[in-house]
Amino acid sequence: MKRRIATRLAAVGIAFVCVGPSPRTASAADDAPLIWAPAKTGINAYRLRLGVRFPWRWDTTAGAEFSMGAAQSGKITPPAAPVRLWGALSRRTGRAATRSSQLSLDFNALSGAGNVGAATARTWMVTPTVDAEVHRSIALQCNTYENSCAKPRLTQTAKLASPATRTSVVAQGELSTDGVNSVSRIGFEQKFGNLQLGAAVVDPLLAPRSVFDIRYSLRW
Repeated sequence: MKRRIATRLAAVGIAFVCVGPSPRTASAADDAPLIWAPAKTGINAYRLRLGVRFPWRWDTTAGAEFSMGAAQSGKITPPAAPVRLWGALSRRTGRAATRSSQLSLDFNALSGAGNVGAATARTWMVTPTVDAEVHRSIALQCNTYENSCAKPRLTQTAKLASPATRTSVVAQGELSTDGVNSVSRIGFEQKFGNLQLGAAVVDPLLAPRSVFDIRYSLRW
């Protein structure tokens, strides 16, 4: 089973690398005020994130997220959070080597559950053809109806990316409450314009399983 997953992941990674260069998205799109980002989150599950970006001193975004899923029979299944409200504040500094900070807020009015998070990211050039990125985040989940909060979740992601092919190798780890840092995900990502394809092995040390995802984002 492990060998089959590793072989499939390697084949997908080789296919991504062999695709070759793809045109870069115009930089003006990053400054566009409207956000429209549909994503496939499962076999029969989809998500649509809508929002508005405000180019203030701190880059401010806010909006709503809609989710929908279906069973194998095709019957629509109600998701745990059909509609969520979200917002984020972020700031980026530097040019050749960049650092960014972000504060985020996510609230589900139906269940009363909310997430508050803080993250930092650092990107630098390893070689003329490879960039590296390290992303660290902490998230706290609370429920306003139950007046309770779960233990904070610490996550760190490392990425090696080729700007020419827009291919990335990604490894993600999580820090548990007992201080043990485990690898939770290893995989590949490939971007084609506004489309991003991903293939990864989740929980590779204990119960490995392969996952594939598709993401699309558009700003105008």
